[in-house]
Amino acid sequence: MTEKKTAKYKLTQLVFMHDEETKYEQQLDVDIMHKEDTYLRYTEALDEHELNVTVRLGDGFVKLQRRGIINMNFYFEEGVKTDTFYDSPAGRHHFEIMTHTLKPETEKLVIKYDLFEAGSLLGKYKYTLERI
Repeated sequence: MTEKKTAKYKLTQLVFMHDEETKYEQQLDVDIMHKEDTYLRYTEALDEHELNVTVRLGDGFVKLQRRGIINMNFYFEEGVKTDTFYDSPAGRHHFEIMTHTLKPETEKLVIKYDLFEAGSLLGKYKYTLERI
């Protein structure tokens, strides 16, 4: 049987694009489930939309899945470049993710990565999900 707990977290996303830094912050109720890996589930606000988010903390990797107005599956492994698709109202995009820092901990998850499309750097990102 899977044990489920709910806790308060702060989500901080820093985006570095076009020589500008943008910061997004939200406080969230996160469901924490332990199976073979740990899963964090929450609902994230994106403008007037809501996204259902699942974060899987694996052994040396993290999978971040968003479902809603956008659909994406990002796979992070430190020092590894991975491929992914991102579906939005603007269409489907093929991205590459280069993960520089990955700290897959339940209390504080930190991911620093670069996002590329067609070999060009779109931006640098820092995703932090921290229990408060």
